[in-house]
Amino acid sequence: MIATLRGEVSHVEENALIVEVGGVGMRVFVPAPVRTKATAGEMLFLFTHLVVREDALTLYGFESQS
Repeated sequence: MIATLRGEVSHVEENALIVEVGGVGMRVFVPAPVRTKATAGEMLFLFTHLVVREDALTLYGFESQS
């Protein structure tokens, strides 16, 4: 559904990043190495995987497709 994401990091959270894409802040759960390198204000490109459950949509982001 959402294959990739490119935008500006607006917040770094404990387990996720908030990435602004077209005026919408998307919470993306990322591995620790991605999160620790990320800083607010930088542009970021991630490959993503959207998990759809009955009670939640959860977006996971990765630096590579593998």
